Amino acid sequence: MNSLRQTGMFIYPWDIAEGGIEAVMQTLQAAKCNTAVVNSSYHQGRFFHPRSKTFRRLPFSGVSFTPEWSKYNRLRPTVHEQIAQAGILAKTKEGCEQAGIGFHTWWVGLHNSTLGLAHPDLCVQNIWGDTYTYALCPSQPEVQHYAKALFTDTLEQVKPERILIEATAFLPMKHGEHHEVCLLPLGESLQWLLSLCFCGACTERAESKQIDVGAVRLLVSRLVSQMVEADSISQVSAEAREIAFLLVEYPELYHYQQSCLEVVDMLWRSLKEIAQSKGIALDGFPSSTPFFVNQSYLEGVSLRKAAATLDRLVPLAYGGSVDEVAYTFHAIKLVAPEATLGAAFSLHHSQIQSAVELAARVKTAVDAGAQSITYYNLGLLNNRRLDWIRQANLTIEE
Repeated sequence: MNSLRQTGMFIYPWDIAEGGIEAVMQTLQAAKCNTAVVNSSYHQGRFFHPRSKTFRRLPFSGVSFTPEWSKYNRLRPTVHEQIAQAGILAKTKEGCEQAGIGFHTWWVGLHNSTLGLAHPDLCVQNIWGDTYTYALCPSQPEVQHYAKALFTDTLEQVKPERILIEATAFLPMKHGEHHEVCLLPLGESLQWLLSLCFCGACTERAESKQIDVGAVRLLVSRLVSQMVEADSISQVSAEAREIAFLLVEYPELYHYQQSCLEVVDMLWRSLKEIAQSKGIALDGFPSSTPFFVNQSYLEGVSLRKAAATLDRLVPLAYGGSVDEVAYTFHAIKLVAPEATLGAAFSLHHSQIQSAVELAARVKTAVDAGAQSITYYNLGLLNNRRLDWIRQANLTIEE
């Protein structure tokens, strides 16, 4: 296999603790993968593990190592104690070195319901005053300090070759929380407007840039009300172009969105400086939500700025066809033609139905310049789909 191309799988540390390091290395090698991308910081949830026969519940958002507590202020990470005390990450790194497999870490930054519920004043707040407790706001100084402290702590303790950041921006309003209920259709533009943050830190920043926040509030409130009342009348194909239309028609809305993009850019550049000082490469997802890559601004991410900061931009190539995968790279190259790229693929049943489909999409990404291919997720797949990864990797061997 081409030693310059990374082929890896996302891996949860609890899967390693349960199955053993040797078994994980064997699974990676059997799938023709040369890299383990092991999570070190993750959100809560429930996860169906077919091979270990469990529907695992992760009750809190936390990290898989013992933090250096002196680095933190008000926000302090929760720890998966059994994983941390067992030294799973350090042992996995050692196992990778012995097996000749690359060791990277995958890091979820601001998607943290545990901290958000404890500190709602530091979370994203929409135009209605609702707090999104799953989303720490990157404009908040305390959140910025936490992100940089946790990032530094991770690099110093986990010591990966590369770190891949996820959810280190503004998370959108549709999240899929427990029993989340909505009877009305939510178009893209309505979701975008309800994802804009109007917390104190975001509005203060906008005002410092001479943006009339009062006018933006009134505008967003009116637009949201009109869209909600329009109901399914607005659910036509033209709605997909409504965001661009509104940004052109309302400069104040455009400037407010740009203020959000600048916040994320500054945070990512700070993380790049930290990674650079440690000699560790920084990779990143342009969004943590699998929408089209040219919608990364919905999470406050500028593709152009992200590509300039990151050592590798890794889009979620979760599109429903080969053409959509190809468009992912086309869109990035429109604004960042020199970007160094990777690709992440989910083997979710709604997106991939066969080994042939997966192989075709992976080859499309490689042909478009992807230097890394990473598959989600070792612990969530059955043996059949793991073999699809092997077949896909064989198609890109050189």
